[in-house]
Amino acid sequence: MLSDLQVKNFALINEVNINFKKGLNVLSGETGAGKSIIIGALDLLLGSRASTDVIRTGKKSAYISAFFQPDELEIANNILDNAAVETEKNGILIAREIRENGRNRTLINGQLTALKVVRKISRYLIDIHGQHEHQLLLDQDSHLMILDAFIGGEIVELKKEISADYRELKNIETELASIDINDSERIRELDMINFQIDEIEEAEIKKGEYSKLKQRYNSLANGEEIHLTTAELLNTLSGDDYSSKGIMDRLAVLKNKFQNIKDYNSELENLNQKFADIYYNLEEFIFELEDYYSTFSYDEEELALISARLDLLNTLFRKYGENTAEILKYLQELYAQREKLENIEEKIHNLNKKENIIKIKLLKKAERLSEIRKKYAADLEKRLKIELQDLAMEDISFKVSFREKKVGEKGIDRIEFLISPNRGEEMRSLAKIVSGGELSRIMLALKTITAGLDKVDTLVFDEVDSGVGGETAARMAEKLLQISRDRQIICITHLPQIASAGSNHYLIRKEKGEKRTYTRIKALNYDERVKEIARMIGGTVMTDKTIAHAEEMLDMAVLDS
Repeated sequence: MLSDLQVKNFALINEVNINFKKGLNVLSGETGAGKSIIIGALDLLLGSRASTDVIRTGKKSAYISAFFQPDELEIANNILDNAAVETEKNGILIAREIRENGRNRTLINGQLTALKVVRKISRYLIDIHGQHEHQLLLDQDSHLMILDAFIGGEIVELKKEISADYRELKNIETELASIDINDSERIRELDMINFQIDEIEEAEIKKGEYSKLKQRYNSLANGEEIHLTTAELLNTLSGDDYSSKGIMDRLAVLKNKFQNIKDYNSELENLNQKFADIYYNLEEFIFELEDYYSTFSYDEEELALISARLDLLNTLFRKYGENTAEILKYLQELYAQREKLENIEEKIHNLNKKENIIKIKLLKKAERLSEIRKKYAADLEKRLKIELQDLAMEDISFKVSFREKKVGEKGIDRIEFLISPNRGEEMRSLAKIVSGGELSRIMLALKTITAGLDKVDTLVFDEVDSGVGGETAARMAEKLLQISRDRQIICITHLPQIASAGSNHYLIRKEKGEKRTYTRIKALNYDERVKEIARMIGGTVMTDKTIAHAEEMLDMAVLDS
């Protein structure tokens, strides 16, 4: 249950501390006193979206904390363990600070934590029924959600499987549609790929050939200069065989003379050796140069062929890669793309086959889910009728209408709640004929049923008695009191019938100071409750009659409890 609630600097609240107890806790007060601010603070604490607008004027932050002692503490603590949040044996303390600078903080048991963890455990702590939930009953799309909540865990895994299968089906359909839409584009792309493959294959590129061709091209393009220069160098070094001698002839004579004087001292011997090395190296160089000269050929036709080949390679480089290795790699990629595009028909066939398998599987699961829903819908109809009879709606008929629709993420069922408020009237859509008071009672009845399934300790009702009065209000008070025997109820009310049934009564009032307005909350004793209930009966003017009536209502409630 919710034991303690502390709210600071929140809207009109400066600071309030409420100690809730077991049973039926009622909160009452004049219109505008700030009754719903308490629910808003709880809602914010448990994960709703925060706004700096809630911070009291002149303050830098708002602070809300609540201490829960749930029956399902072990389940909640397991969630906290998985989130690396320390747990306590006697309960869970949740706090949230809304800061003006936007750096909000959420704490569990004094430890900073993510807001999503609070949202996850809150379902085991408290169920808040705000005024907006009345509107859910008017929204047909919410009827399926309500029925599934009533069914509970039996269909959770089945619903997950259906949702997963449906998403897979949609992905396949999207892929097939994409293939159909882009068929002409696929053909154009295939033509382009084939053109590129043909262009590269016809070139018969060899890895590393460009550098060899470039080297040969440079030789041929400068062939005349190479021929003349090498010839001149050979003549200078070796002379010709007929009239002139070359440098090597003169060096040979000098080498022999130097050989004769090398023994005169050790220094000359060293120099002689170096000179001999130079001579023999130069002689070796001449042999190699003669070989090069004798094999060198200058062919203009070969130069033209190599030039054309280099132009072709340079064109391919601009299109497909910076070198021959990259072009050959790109060619392999083109082969893979062509294979993929050419095999698209096979892919379509496989996708269609997979689509049909999933459709059959999905439909079977959706039909099984529908059967379970229909079984539980009949049970819901019976139980809701019993609950509504307790709330002075004896003649009401309630039915869950099923219409089959195309299979979707939630199955094949289109659900709508139908009612006949009075005996003999035809069943019609709840959203079209229900009154405000009837809507409140139906929601209370549904909450009574689903709360029993969820095993939530604390139920919070924000003006669930809207549009209700007289005998119906008394019946509603009895129902809330009945529920409160097993669960803690916190109920904001404007009805004296419900207020008098409360085990604990809190008054919310607005006080005006010299410069500020404050919302105060006070736990009432018996005499204070008499005055507040008398006010609720007769308004601002209290008479002996209204006070006596209030006392009677309180005394009767004590006897009933």
